[in-house]
Amino acid sequence: MDPARTMDQFLAASRGAWLTRRAVHHLDHQDDEFGNSNLVIEPFSAQDPAIEQICLTLKINPELAAGGARFWWESNLKPLARTEDQAAVLIDIPLAGDPSQGFLVRDKGYVEKQPVLSQYTFSSDGVMTVTTRYDSNVGTERCWFVTDQVRMRVSSVQCLDGVTMTTYCTELRCPSDATLQALRESANSLAAGFS
Repeated sequence: MDPARTMDQFLAASRGAWLTRRAVHHLDHQDDEFGNSNLVIEPFSAQDPAIEQICLTLKINPELAAGGARFWWESNLKPLARTEDQAAVLIDIPLAGDPSQGFLVRDKGYVEKQPVLSQYTFSSDGVMTVTTRYDSNVGTERCWFVTDQVRMRVSSVQCLDGVTMTTYCTELRCPSDATLQALRESANSLAAGFS
């Protein structure tokens, strides 16, 4: 797999459902959290109606947008109906002349639940770095593909008095329903050959 060097490539490679295994470390009170969840990513084109609505909220020209994606966080232990309060919309605004960097417009940030503008860059080996400045802290996230089936994410949140939280995630691509059905049919076919 060639490393993604633009947000468009990165979002296309990220399409689908991922099992996220995360560890969160709170440095201010030496407390750790561990958990699993599902992350569903659905990229969309520059014609998606969400682009105009969200860009205008932050006074950004929607014609600069190259597309984006919807993200849903879901429990992997019980079925949930998808709702907008479990989702975020991300819009890609690449830098003119250099699509390896640009800005992300989100309808809500990870740290503070408000519309937010982030800056991103891709290194030559495909590591994406996203920096988000909120009113009282700065979030930095790095994400990269180990293979087309495995992603890694590390992040930190730095408040005015220093780093207060770090997160480490391993994300494993979940097979689609069509893939699972094909495996089931293949297994049934093999089993029938032995009977």
